[in-house]
Amino acid sequence: MINKFSCHNFRNIQAEDLEFEKINILIGPNNSGKSNFIKALTFFSEMLRTGKEDNLKSAFLNTISRNGWDHMRNKQVSDSEAINFSWEINLNGQPVRYQFSFNVGDSIEKCNIVLEELNAAERTSKYTDEFNYFRCHDDKIGKGRFSTAIRKGQKNRRLAFNVDSKETIIMQFKDILLNNKSIYGSELVRVNIAQLLYDLQKYFDGFSVYTSAQFNTRKMREPVTIKNLDDFLNYDAGNFTNVFNRYTSEDMLWRSLFEDRMKELIPNLKMIDAATAYDKLIFRMLYSSGEQYDLSDVSEGTLKGLILNMLINMPMNRERALLAIDEPETNLHPAWQKVVGNWIQTAGTFKQCFISTHSPDFLDVFTEEFKHGNVAVFVFRDKEKIKKITYADIAEDLGDWELGDLYRTNDPALGGWPW
Repeated sequence: MINKFSCHNFRNIQAEDLEFEKINILIGPNNSGKSNFIKALTFFSEMLRTGKEDNLKSAFLNTISRNGWDHMRNKQVSDSEAINFSWEINLNGQPVRYQFSFNVGDSIEKCNIVLEELNAAERTSKYTDEFNYFRCHDDKIGKGRFSTAIRKGQKNRRLAFNVDSKETIIMQFKDILLNNKSIYGSELVRVNIAQLLYDLQKYFDGFSVYTSAQFNTRKMREPVTIKNLDDFLNYDAGNFTNVFNRYTSEDMLWRSLFEDRMKELIPNLKMIDAATAYDKLIFRMLYSSGEQYDLSDVSEGTLKGLILNMLINMPMNRERALLAIDEPETNLHPAWQKVVGNWIQTAGTFKQCFISTHSPDFLDVFTEEFKHGNVAVFVFRDKEKIKKITYADIAEDLGDWELGDLYRTNDPALGGWPW
């Protein structure tokens, strides 16, 4: 999981070594930076997963393009200042710090990676400095160095190589090996550094990010052509029925669990399934009264409930490193929001979760786990630092109330309102 995260000069986000828990709740007014924070936190994941989908032949440049070129940079800093990200994560039990910094502009020529490095984040009394596995572009753009050791105290020499400043080293590593005999000849680089890069890529590949406002419920309502290839829900949730069909065909127990979760929202629900009709796949819901509905018949709230059920309670063999959902409460009744909040706290299908919300009803359900330190709350306010709230900070103000009570009344101990 992400233990610490720093971000500078990305839109309106300035964060220095923010520390996270398994579940992290983001509150604050509109335009205060919650959505931008999620974009910053998952920027590298977006680059690795979708960077090759556009036409600039570089995951880095395609991601820069999708994020607005020089509009990504904080408007309060000069054009020469870089955007900086730093993630401290547990990589298969090993704490590492990955840093990624780049310049942006209004053309390809002005967009360059200016620092990319991976360090061991564990500090000991013997060695106070982080051990560096590789570093690129710091001395000269286009140049990098690998360590031939994997920890402090080992015999080490730095192997230099050329690297394209318009692409992450993860996308170039195989070519770097093939083009450098000395690097290919180093077993520690060829094996150990390669494994670290593979693990790093796999970790960031395990991020899933969704925005409730982007769910395409019109598309979701339509019968679909049967495809059994979709492992995960698309960002617009348009492939919901096909994903449900795949999960249930692979795991009959999961179907029963999914159905039980939906019954927590709809007590008179009897059964759900996906069936074929006219060569199309249709999701159906059977109620205790005998009434049967497909997705074209049900409310927006019910569709959102189905989507959130799938995102939070997906099969265990598809566990993700991180799940982020922007405003999951949209279209949900307050009673349903509490159920969804309980799903998040009891699910074992992700290692870490980030939720942005404007709902005090949704916030209420996290109160007890917040008191025990298992849920972190971060308050956003435009042009101010992101503030992490702990139970010790607000214990006196909270008393026997719930978190949402402080939020509803705009209690300054919690904050989160626009005035």
